[in-house]
Parts: sequence; C-alpha cells; structure tokens
Amino acid sequence: MKVLKIMKKGGKILLTISLIIIVPVIGFVSYKLIEDALRGDDGGSLSPIDFDNEGRYDDSVLNNMTVIYESQSDIVAWNEGFSSSPACPWGFTHERLDFFYVNNSAILAAAPGKVVDIEYRDNGEVYDNRYWVTVHIRFNQTVELSYNFESWTNMTSDWENQQSMISVQVGDWVEQGQEFARFLAVGGGAHIHFDVFEGNEKYCPQKYLSSDAYNELLSLVHFYHPTWDLCYP
Repeated sequence: MKVLKIMKKGGKILLTISLIIIVPVIGFVSYKLIEDALRGDDGGSLSPIDFDNEGRYDDSVLNNMTVIYESQSDIVAWNEGFSSSPACPWGFTHERLDFFYVNNSAILAAAPGKVVDIEYRDNGEVYDNRYWVTVHIRFNQTVELSYNFESWTNMTSDWENQQSMISVQVGDWVEQGQEFARFLAVGGGAHIHFDVFEGNEKYCPQKYLSSDAYNELLSLVHFYHPTWDLCYP
C-alpha cells in the first residue's frame, strides 16, 4: 500500500511537471502557427482589419508601382529575382526582388502608403548578415510593401547607423517616388530585398508595376543577365 501511494504521488508529480512543460509549448506552437499564417513564411506584417488612406490617393489602382532606385547606376548587381520554385537561374525559391545598392543610395517608395511598422531584427552573432531593418508600408487593405535593409554586417554600430538612415517613422505617410531612407552597404552581400504582399501571400511585383517601371526594371536585369526574366513561376 505504501508503494502504491508513493507511485500515485510520483505520478501526480510527473503529471504536474509534464503539464508545466507541455502546456506552454503547445501554447507557443499554436501562437506561432497563427502568427505564421498571418505573416507568411519569413515575416510579412500582420494585416490590419481596416485601413483608411484618408483620401490621399486612389488605392484601387494596383498596376502603377514604380522602381525603388533613382538610377541604374545605384545598383551594382542583380543576383536574384522572384521565383516560386527552384526552376530559375539562381536555383532556389526566392519570393522577392533583391537590389544590391551602392552605399548611401536613396531608397524610393514604389507606391504611396502609410508606414505601419519598422522592424529591427538581430539574427544572432554567428551570422555575417546579422542585422536587418525592415520598413513596412501599407498601400490599401490588402496590399503592403516590405523593404528589408540587409547591410551585411554583424557590427551593432553599423545596425545603429542604418537605423539612423531611415527618415520615416511608424505613422508617417509617403508618396510614390519619395525618398524615405538611405542604404548602408557594408559587406559584399549588402542589399535590400523587396516584398509585395497581397493578403497573406507574396507576389511577383510585375503584377503591380506600371508598364514603364516594368520595362525599366527588366532593362536593369538584362544589363547583368541578358536572358533572365524578372519572375519565374
């Protein structure tokens, strides 16, 4: 009887310990599943229920975005475009456009909108590309643009410098073509990766570009890779 009581008591202790460990884990996993479903695979911003552009622009026009650089001379390489599978020249899925800028280049807004979030991300000291700054600009209720500044550095001072080169803050409105930041290029892989979210999905920006902007961007791509397309399914 004493052995049975001890076993019962031990079982209660084990059950209590298990609940202490498992319940928070289940809660965290559930939260991450919900968050990932809303944000997308690598961290798009959560879609607000309502968005009002206060009559500043026509947010029903979805095919008039422009390029995000002042001149092709600001871009020093084109290594990846948009791809939904590895069946592309660079050989891996890449649902964004990468712009490899000259240091201190102006970054322009592809479309008007409201700055709804600025993220400061530390990927960990083991990475050369440790520090990111991401500016999220909301165009309408379903479309948001994300500009991820990757200076390619693991120096905190560089990260702080890049943050100081962002000239907008959350709540600001930007106009199409407006300079809202300068880019700090430190390492050899320094670039901005540019995402377009509609709902919770990423799309090739070609869908949203004006014909002039598409031709300009394709000209940039062909300067470095004459046979490449901007996007691959």
